[in-house]
Amino acid sequence: MLAKNQKGAALRFLDVIISRYDLGLFGHDTTFIREVAEARNQAWRIRIDLLREWGRLTEALAWVCLECEINPDDKSALVLKEQLKRDSNLDVRDQSQLATEGLLPKRKSDMEPDRWLGVAGMRDVKAMLERDVIMPLQEPELYKKYRLDLPNGILFYGPPGCGKTYIARKLAARLKFHFIEIKPSDIASIYVHGTQQLIQRVFGEAEAKQPSLVFLDEIDAMVPSRQGESVGHHYSSEVNEFLAHLNECWKKGVLVVGATNLVSRVDPAARRPGRLDKKVFIGPPDVEARVELFKLYMEGRPQEKLDWLGLAMEADLYTCAELQHVVAEAARRALDVRQSIKDVDIRIAMKNNRPAHTRDQIERMRDME
Repeated sequence: MLAKNQKGAALRFLDVIISRYDLGLFGHDTTFIREVAEARNQAWRIRIDLLREWGRLTEALAWVCLECEINPDDKSALVLKEQLKRDSNLDVRDQSQLATEGLLPKRKSDMEPDRWLGVAGMRDVKAMLERDVIMPLQEPELYKKYRLDLPNGILFYGPPGCGKTYIARKLAARLKFHFIEIKPSDIASIYVHGTQQLIQRVFGEAEAKQPSLVFLDEIDAMVPSRQGESVGHHYSSEVNEFLAHLNECWKKGVLVVGATNLVSRVDPAARRPGRLDKKVFIGPPDVEARVELFKLYMEGRPQEKLDWLGLAMEADLYTCAELQHVVAEAARRALDVRQSIKDVDIRIAMKNNRPAHTRDQIERMRDME
């Protein structure tokens, strides 16, 4: 709906999902109730995110107030309510009281940059990060007031080529944090204890330049599960070094974001509370994102008028990297006959380059274990 610019239809669809909060109608099937509740919460997050993106803050505030009435124990909604009241200039308390409570609006120069500029689609991921990661880090006083803890670390997981690194960079930009990206090869060493010293150096730099975001790409290669027999004593020492730095690292001004294809490959000790608290599934781009990705990858190439939405609908399950490869193959086909790129070139390229993962495989990845 959003890819077709049907904003009203999208909001009405979300309203239907959100209105299903009376779960008593569904008997005692706890699994079904949990799935319905999660769908409702996801729809609510996306609706609020859309309204904020479109500048409809008072409408977003109205929905948040309704949520607070329905679920008065939802502390995250209470925090969002306070923030939207300020952003909408509806907080009528005097400035001295706001200052006492630590709720004064930030200066214009301290406000966040444009929200998720360059990250199309993926509404569920952005809404989750907005509510559960960005707000707690940007509004610590509000969260302290409601006794909500800040996330210590985040684990992005899902198929390769879906933009985990890009989203980590955008998250650092949103928070205006110093960004450090580490791959397994960056800390590899042939010397005894050499890797441990490199790990210490990375976190030392992060603490010195705090607030920092340390992105650990392929974290399963750095902190592999020690439950199997394949991890030796030397590797266990390196894992222990990572775990020591992950312990409540946010108290030192360091937010750690790890990326892996399969959560089960990461040592369970790294996934427990106080280390990588928040787990976020980054799957293949949705249709809204695929439209924008096709436009991005086609930019500057000779082309006829393309059916962006039709192509995006047919490109289900393709990752960002696979879509980029498809466009390159379509361009080669057009170059062979010295013609502009057509829809048929892209469709043939997709037929010859199918996505690497099936829906069942992706859903198993989503299940984490």
